[in-house]
Amino acid sequence: MFVRLIKAISMGMHTLHASMSYREDIVMMYKELTAITQETSNDCTQYLINKGLLPRPPYVTMPDAVEFVHDKSYMSGFNPFGNKRALNTVEAAHIYYTIETNVTGMQMITGFAQCAHEKEVKQYFSQGVELAKSIIKEFNEMLLQSGVQPPSTSGGNATRSTVAPFSDKIMMYCTSLFCGFSLSKNALGTAFSLRNDIPAKATVLTKDIFEYAHQGAKLMIKHGWMEEPPQMEERNQLLN
Repeated sequence: MFVRLIKAISMGMHTLHASMSYREDIVMMYKELTAITQETSNDCTQYLINKGLLPRPPYVTMPDAVEFVHDKSYMSGFNPFGNKRALNTVEAAHIYYTIETNVTGMQMITGFAQCAHEKEVKQYFSQGVELAKSIIKEFNEMLLQSGVQPPSTSGGNATRSTVAPFSDKIMMYCTSLFCGFSLSKNALGTAFSLRNDIPAKATVLTKDIFEYAHQGAKLMIKHGWMEEPPQMEERNQLLN
């Protein structure tokens, strides 16, 4: 489940970087990496399904014809006394995936918190567990309001082991990577959600995720764990 989530992040990054590249050999490199990543991701998904460790998304009745929105109430959702329309398939898919990834992330960070060496790193991971719980709770309620079964799985639970699988540095980097993925995923889900209460809720949670990621970045800088990307030329210094 950890590798599957890493591959989901990799697929998005390789595609983005390919679209930003101009040299043909670099574009081809990202094309090959995307193909490898897609294959690995599918292998992970099929393996977990065969083992019964991955929840299946909810089924939906296939429409018989194309329908168009004719009423502005389609976008409503703030009024607590009004009737909210059922989630459409795009909204349900984004919400479902957000819950699924946060369940995996919660279990991962729980394991990290158990075995981290630095006390403040342990505390940081513990905060991440609570943040993931709050995200899962908020979106679970939204699915249940539309009669959609939230994802649940018996696999991926953290063991009682306190032996670190990685160094504190790598565990912090993984958490930072997952935060970045969560921020971009929330932005994508918000862009494609037409019921106005969904973007509003996602925006609040995005703020919490950003603040958590920022706190982690400061912790990584403090311990000398954050690699600095190549810098553009500092013109002000060159001209003085």
